[in-house]
Amino acid sequence: MSAKNNVQNGFSSRAGVKILQIFFPLCCGVILMLPALSTAAVDDWSVIEEEAALEQRAREVNEGELQLLDRPPEAAAHLHQNRLLITERSLRDGWVAMYQCHSNLDKVSASQIVYNKERIRNIRVLSSQNIGSARVEGHTVQIKDIAAESEICISADKKALSYEKGKYYLRLGPFMRRFLDGYYPMHVQVEVSYPAFLQLVSASPVDALRRTSGRTSYADFDLWVIGKLDIELVFSSK
Repeated sequence: MSAKNNVQNGFSSRAGVKILQIFFPLCCGVILMLPALSTAAVDDWSVIEEEAALEQRAREVNEGELQLLDRPPEAAAHLHQNRLLITERSLRDGWVAMYQCHSNLDKVSASQIVYNKERIRNIRVLSSQNIGSARVEGHTVQIKDIAAESEICISADKKALSYEKGKYYLRLGPFMRRFLDGYYPMHVQVEVSYPAFLQLVSASPVDALRRTSGRTSYADFDLWVIGKLDIELVFSSK
């Protein structure tokens, strides 16, 4: 094609060079931007997947209904150990001695152990480990700065025994590990000691392991639970 024809068509060789100079930078710009667009898409999908996982976990959060687990959860869970002593005096006034330890508490800046205000007295913190501070406030124990492998042990008197129609009822609980509106796995161990002249008639939500040593009998529970755990033991005189 002649220069005349180029001019007639509105293009010159210099104009063509300028067009190429503009075109190549634009092409390179698109190529360089492609990885950025791809990364943005991946990030968006990551956010979507994370939100979906959070929603799924929220749907799975227990709202208090008791679940008895047939095996321990994969992650370490709060261990709640309890020893309760029923004496002959307990049979008259309903008050039993309580000793309990909480281990592997959640690592948070502040937490509390709450008891029924009308059924607890003489609360004392016996010992603590890997905990910044622990103090009794009314019917609660206020705990701050909880670190890994924590433990706190407490003693108190608990009004848990009642007498109805010839039988004694020991009612304990609810035992629960609660955060906001959800309930999470908890390991509960309970040992109840009582005079051997009493007979354990029934236990719930599961039967207790029974044993006797001298003048004292024992009822033991070892449970993994999610939700609110209430324990009831029914005794009668032999």
